[in-house]
Amino acid sequence: MAKYARIFVQHYLWTFLAVTIVTVVGKILTPFFNLTNIVLLYLLPVLISAVRWGRGPSFFAAFLGVLAFDFLFVPPVFSFTVNETRDLFVFAVYLIVALVTGTMATKLRNELEKTRQREERTHALYALSQEIAAKTDLPQVLETLVKTVSETIRAHVSILVSDPEDDIVRQAASYPPQHSSPDGKEQAVAHWVLEHGLSAGKGTEILREASELIFPVKTEDKTLAVLTIKMNNEEETVSLEQRQLIEAFANLAAMAIIRMRLAKEAEQAKWLAESEKLHRALLNSVSHDMRTPLAAITGAVTSLISEKGVYNEANKDILLHTIKEEAHRMNRFIANLLDMVRLESGILKPKTEWCDIQDIIGVVLRETKETLQKHAVRVNIPRELPLVKADFILIEQVLINLLENAVKYSPRDSEISISAYYHDNKLLVTVADPGPAIPLIERYRVFDKFYRLHSSKHISGTGLGLSICKGIIEAHGGQIWVDSSPEYGNRFTFSLPVAESPSEEPDIKEGEGNATRRCTHTRYR
Repeated sequence: MAKYARIFVQHYLWTFLAVTIVTVVGKILTPFFNLTNIVLLYLLPVLISAVRWGRGPSFFAAFLGVLAFDFLFVPPVFSFTVNETRDLFVFAVYLIVALVTGTMATKLRNELEKTRQREERTHALYALSQEIAAKTDLPQVLETLVKTVSETIRAHVSILVSDPEDDIVRQAASYPPQHSSPDGKEQAVAHWVLEHGLSAGKGTEILREASELIFPVKTEDKTLAVLTIKMNNEEETVSLEQRQLIEAFANLAAMAIIRMRLAKEAEQAKWLAESEKLHRALLNSVSHDMRTPLAAITGAVTSLISEKGVYNEANKDILLHTIKEEAHRMNRFIANLLDMVRLESGILKPKTEWCDIQDIIGVVLRETKETLQKHAVRVNIPRELPLVKADFILIEQVLINLLENAVKYSPRDSEISISAYYHDNKLLVTVADPGPAIPLIERYRVFDKFYRLHSSKHISGTGLGLSICKGIIEAHGGQIWVDSSPEYGNRFTFSLPVAESPSEEPDIKEGEGNATRRCTHTRYR
């Protein structure tokens, strides 16, 4: 209150000073102007006071100007009496003009102030809506809300939400930041506002003894949170215009909260649908791809046990080979499932070391010798390829999966090629097969989980191999893609970023790796 009284007195002192200055100027100009011109000068402090300080100072300037003009300019000078009646008419006209112009100037000032405030409110609402729209996290939205409200109405603002586990409200955000919890009285008022959806506290008719104004953040049928407003000056209350602005802010916040809740529910529904889809695909895959090798193994073992004397050594070898092949197939199936689980959970982390891609390809060709026995394999690797920092075992698995995929979709006795080259700080490896070209619409879907191309012949597998390849390569910071054409079939290519080579070349024993490094074109059968 003392602050406002001091400002009030200052306005009238400035008005008095303005009238004094005009009086001095009038005295200087008296030899050159008549009294009618001089009295017009006293309209200046009236207008200035109306525009700067309001109606009261402008009326004060008008009456003070009349007294100063009468006392210092109208004969007899230094007296408040007048000799002629027409001087009274001048005083009356001056007062009317001064009061009217002062009133009009004050109204214009007030309208200008209201326009400025509306513009500020509109700008604040627009800025808040833009910021909220850009946020994807609820705590960030609440922090942005309380900061905007606090800076707009110059108050301490907090937002409280109900805790579903306890019968209390907790502070979700505040500005300026504070870490104290709501006290008992504030808890009680907040609970009342949450229950009834009406504002309460200081400046209202409800629970007016509270030290803060508590405002609901609500939709049409539910109160989501409450805003607590505490003015910086304890004696000041929230004005009607400020309450309207706070209500607009609260409506924006409510819509943002609902939007995020709906987005979260939609995301949960999406993941539930994906989980259900994955569950069905997994059951279908397990029921088919696990039972097939199990049935083959069971049949072969049963035959060997029950018909010991029937089979000769050649037939036994065939049955044992079937058992081995189907067991290997089941092992690959289980390994793919486990790898996909590790990829999905984020557990799979590459253990990178300096690797030679030629060494990896050599190991892969030995591992897949039986798988590739009905196909010719051409390896095309240029000399002096740079080393790459990668997980040897994981890249080996990628190449094995790509080769097994090529075998599944390639004609019998066809040629599969493996090539590698260096370009633009990347090592690129391509596995090409002459199988039917993959349609353009399916080239991006072949790397999805459990997705298999439609084919006229029966293709075994879970549809996880290429998806695992994609996950492993992306974990290395690379990319994998396929391009197809009826002329050359399908080319699966993956890239690995090439960092600076190690300061010292790894030791290579005589006879180990040199033959591979010298080889540029190799044909395997």
